[in-house]
Amino acid sequence: MILGAPKVQKDTLDQICEILCPDGKWWNDHRSVLGTGNYDANVAMYALDELGYHVSFFDTRKAPDQIPLDNCDGLLLNVKGSLPYSRHWIGCRQVHESWYLLDSQKAGPIELSDVVQKMKDYISLGAHILEKAYE
Repeated sequence: MILGAPKVQKDTLDQICEILCPDGKWWNDHRSVLGTGNYDANVAMYALDELGYHVSFFDTRKAPDQIPLDNCDGLLLNVKGSLPYSRHWIGCRQVHESWYLLDSQKAGPIELSDVVQKMKDYISLGAHILEKAYE
């Protein structure tokens, strides 16, 4: 989503899970036990690092206006899903001067009038945020 095209496949993400937790063949803390494709932030950060992207974890105890948007062209958010204990990755990407919400469960990109307020809303709902710096 924030990369503009699919660049990492499920097999690669599963291999990263095994690297992060070599003894977790049947139970791995870095992915959904149901195999639904929900990987934790460590897997996302590892995969993006392998692609050469600088990604950092935003401490959601801080105010959202502390997200360094002037040095960031994308955000990756892990939000609560519609089912109990489920999570879903969405992206926010800056294109020129505008920010867009990118969610595979939506029909298309949604322009955000206030990205900081939107991040505040997501944080209040328990989202985890990764920042992708400019390349």
